[in-house]
Amino acid sequence: MHYIPHRHEEGYGLNEEGIAKLAEQKIALIITVDLGTTDAGPVAFAKSKGIDIVVTDHHVVHGVMPEALAVINPKRPDSRYPFADLCGAGVAWKLVQAILQKGHPLNYAQGKEKWLLDLVGIATLSDMVPLRGENRMLAHFGLAVLRRNRRVGLAALLKLLRIEPRNLTEDDVGFMISPRINAASRMDSPEAAARLLAAQEAGEAVELARALNKINDERKGLVAATVKEANRRLVGRASPVIVLGSPKWRPGILGLVANNLAQVHGKPVCLWGQEGGAGMLEGPVRGSCRGEGLNIVEWMEGARELFDDYGGHAGSGGFSLARERVHELPMRLAASYEAATSHVQKEEVTLEREMDIAELPNARSALLRLAPFGVGWGKPLFIFPRLSIAAARAFGKEQNHVELTLANSSAQTKGVSFFTAPTSYTKKFSIGDRADVVGHVEQDWRGAPRIRVVDIL
Repeated sequence: MHYIPHRHEEGYGLNEEGIAKLAEQKIALIITVDLGTTDAGPVAFAKSKGIDIVVTDHHVVHGVMPEALAVINPKRPDSRYPFADLCGAGVAWKLVQAILQKGHPLNYAQGKEKWLLDLVGIATLSDMVPLRGENRMLAHFGLAVLRRNRRVGLAALLKLLRIEPRNLTEDDVGFMISPRINAASRMDSPEAAARLLAAQEAGEAVELARALNKINDERKGLVAATVKEANRRLVGRASPVIVLGSPKWRPGILGLVANNLAQVHGKPVCLWGQEGGAGMLEGPVRGSCRGEGLNIVEWMEGARELFDDYGGHAGSGGFSLARERVHELPMRLAASYEAATSHVQKEEVTLEREMDIAELPNARSALLRLAPFGVGWGKPLFIFPRLSIAAARAFGKEQNHVELTLANSSAQTKGVSFFTAPTSYTKKFSIGDRADVVGHVEQDWRGAPRIRVVDIL
């Protein structure tokens, strides 16, 4: 059986309440996925209940290692595994491979585990791990399995989103599929997403896909409202870091809000909230931190005594602490940031070359050979010189995306920017102006090439 902690009621990791429920059902073994490295207390509690735990995880190791039956984590200081950057699902998949190599009687044909790579690929592309080494293999073949469209639940979701499986890209995973899977646990129970991925009947799959899509729409509205409130509170504030919170903010969506604020303001962000809504103050304060180029775990370690629990990756992390200590967070995290800034590096922007928009169809085909793109393997940036901006329009439910019609003497194409406004580019343009456009080459949902606009100069 699977057991996914309800993040609003139980938090993100192993917890004694969940373990106690499993003990009542006479469970003898728990295999964790994407958690457990920092959960020494809950692991000891499980042991006291007669439950063995095998931890599979990829989070940064800090504090006391849990006394589990096994702790499988390529980031362990004593790990001999040659690749440390697997995501949580990737580590779990390696355990599956190892069990099958041992000849465990699971009635699995040799090599059949490759059909699980659709799930591993989604996780690898979504969890902000670097797309190099083994992760490139998992992402590449994960997309190959996804394009075969064998999983009933994902097939229903792709059809609902009007994504042609054979043309599916890493962008479809990151911007369309993953947000809907994640929305279930961010907003309420994760069970709908788990049932979708395990669905066997087409009717059930269609129903679950629609439910997740609706939940995701609600999630987007809540994120937008929280971003708006945070930006209002930031007016007139001057600090190298952003630390904000409210007991009305839902912890499950704060990672998305923090990521938005970090991109817009160019600063590390730490946000906290509390379950219950409307200030009901149920349970501990939980939060998320984001910061590009910053070791988030090291940043939080500067205030470690404030936290009941904390952990994460290089650019993201989460924590919990007692409500009465939240007022200490801004000062402590601002101070610890100074010690961590030696690890912050300003990323250089490289433009590969000039490109004529008439080259777009051939360029898109050639660039597919370098895909998938992601963390540590970014999409190439090109400059398209002297394009006429023939039209511009805002689109989306909240009118927060931009579509441009771009042309020169030989061709015309579309350009899009998401979560931006026509006034946010370096050059303030009018219709009919000529400008240099910086962007990536991509394809739209019909498979036609276009420009993902990064800036207009």
